[in-house]
Amino acid sequence: MNIRIQSVVIGLFVAGLVSTIFFGVVNAQSTQEGDQQSARIRASCLSAKNTLDRLHASDALLRVNRGQIYESMSTKLMTRFNSRVDSNRLDAKALIGVTENYGTALATFRSDYQSYEEQLSLALRIDCTKEPMTFFDAVADARTKRTQVHVDVVKLHQYIDEYRSTFESFVSDYKATTQENAQ
Repeated sequence: MNIRIQSVVIGLFVAGLVSTIFFGVVNAQSTQEGDQQSARIRASCLSAKNTLDRLHASDALLRVNRGQIYESMSTKLMTRFNSRVDSNRLDAKALIGVTENYGTALATFRSDYQSYEEQLSLALRIDCTKEPMTFFDAVADARTKRTQVHVDVVKLHQYIDEYRSTFESFVSDYKATTQENAQ
């Protein structure tokens, strides 16, 4: 065999040996860290479950109260006013557009909250002393879904603000038009 080929073969063999040793050490460290994390989750299991139970109860109450307010904003304020404006043959396009966007955001909020609630319930059913990493992953997924619900709430509030400013603009235009017609 040529010396160059021998050098390459020996180099590949050494590289393979080093990578096997290195990844074996990394894998052992990962396993050790995973075992430590599992032990921490088991040790705080009861406390974590109690905290999640309280969060689940308070979020459910908050969801009902907020959901009713958001629904009322849509059905009792926005939709009724838009209908009234439209029945008086006034231009309600901007108000209706915001209301439609708000309705879409409200439906997204409901759907995302349902997904979050189901994930949190799933996490609470997991025995974290027997399946600590499954519990950890389920809680992490619930946290992500709860963050999405927060994003949805922020978006709803943006549409409420947008409707208010669109309403104020409508009132201003209406007053200006009424004054012009009166003269």
